[in-house]
Amino acid sequence: MKFPVTLFLTIIMLLVSGSVSFAGTNAGPQDHITWYRADFPPVTIPSGTHTNEGFFDKAMYFLIERLPEYEHNFQTANFKRIVVELKNNNNVCCPSLYKTKEREDFIAFSLPAMVVLPNGIMTSTKSHNKLVPHITADGRISLLSLLRDDTITLGISSGRLYSGGIDQILEQFDGQKNLLVRSGNDVFRGLLHMMNLGRIDCLIGYPVEAGFFVRENNEINDFIYYPIQESNEPFTVGHIGCPNNDWGRKVIGQIDEIVKEHRDKEFIHFYGEWLDDSTREVHRKMAQKFYDSLND
Repeated sequence: MKFPVTLFLTIIMLLVSGSVSFAGTNAGPQDHITWYRADFPPVTIPSGTHTNEGFFDKAMYFLIERLPEYEHNFQTANFKRIVVELKNNNNVCCPSLYKTKEREDFIAFSLPAMVVLPNGIMTSTKSHNKLVPHITADGRISLLSLLRDDTITLGISSGRLYSGGIDQILEQFDGQKNLLVRSGNDVFRGLLHMMNLGRIDCLIGYPVEAGFFVRENNEINDFIYYPIQESNEPFTVGHIGCPNNDWGRKVIGQIDEIVKEHRDKEFIHFYGEWLDDSTREVHRKMAQKFYDSLND
């Protein structure tokens, strides 16, 4: 049997150009999702020893398995860049975002997908004494008091939201010399390294983040964690986000069906894998109670 020359050449051109997609059936311009993640262990881990083992990595791949009609691509960027991509109405989604009124103007958010223990202040043992005057009687640190102390340098990550009223306080001190805003694809690693070197005295982050890096890096010796006095949330809530346009709202509608069915089982487990046994049980009960309240 002879193949027409034009068909043969077409097949060769497709193979050479690499334009054949095996990720989705008849995927067109509207049928692909580019997933943007930050280098944010153990939330999302796009490279390294624990690649794709972050708790929102696992949530993302759980969703991907249930969205076979799309071709799925992946990019790594800091949160500032991710927000720009979403604002530009591209076919992009992010598996780990905080929801704010400002972001709702251009991001379609999923239902609450993950309950996460809150951000706090972390410091090293060698800088700890400088923070003592700002520790309250109940063992918390006043962020306002700390930022008014120009002998202490606090590090935060550019484009990252900390939620719970923390961002509003940080905005009041924007541009102040003792508030260091670090850019870069990695959200936390660089700040922890700077603290270990004594370039900053403390930083804001999740305890599970610091625990990850202490286990992974012998150069990072130890850290001390304090809850933030002004934080108004016992936990924070993570969402999946896509552009707030017809395409994005359609994708989020599909994601919501999956999230609603699995967030109180598999998604709780994804986060719990990064906690110690006692904290894992506290988190499970907290998350379950929150999800139950949404169903009432």
